[in-house]
Amino acid sequence: MPRFYVSDALSSGQLLDLPDNVVRHLNVLRTRAHEEIVLFNGNGKAYPARLALLEKRRAQAEILREEGADNESPLRITLVQAVSSGERMDFTLQKSVELGVTEIRPVLSERCVVRLSGERADKRSARWQDIVVSACEQSGRNVVPKVLPLLPYREALAGLP
Repeated sequence: MPRFYVSDALSSGQLLDLPDNVVRHLNVLRTRAHEEIVLFNGNGKAYPARLALLEKRRAQAEILREEGADNESPLRITLVQAVSSGERMDFTLQKSVELGVTEIRPVLSERCVVRLSGERADKRSARWQDIVVSACEQSGRNVVPKVLPLLPYREALAGLP
């Protein structure tokens, strides 16, 4: 069953208008009205839902029930990752989410090739958070790990216990 992240509050019996990115994905998957999907919002629960309406630019889903899923690691793992170039960083984030990381702290190290600051760093952090959400959709996790703002290496380590 396809899984989708929705940032709204979810509850059993709710009729929900799905966001544009989910509507596009449903159309790409050639999903039909009245098929079942799974929604999650990062609170640790899954919400099986039935598509009440599916059009080219609009979709509604009725949430059937709330399911508590215990598929999270009991360990609280923080990944401190130096920013790497190209698609390596994207791949690292994806695999770390699949392995159960709960928090990601991207850092700029002394020998880091990639230099990000200001608006460019904010855009990259937003992209990384989208990659984390996609990895949760694929791996079956219902809790979305947080990608923290980009910091220099020493500052990031000072913030750890």
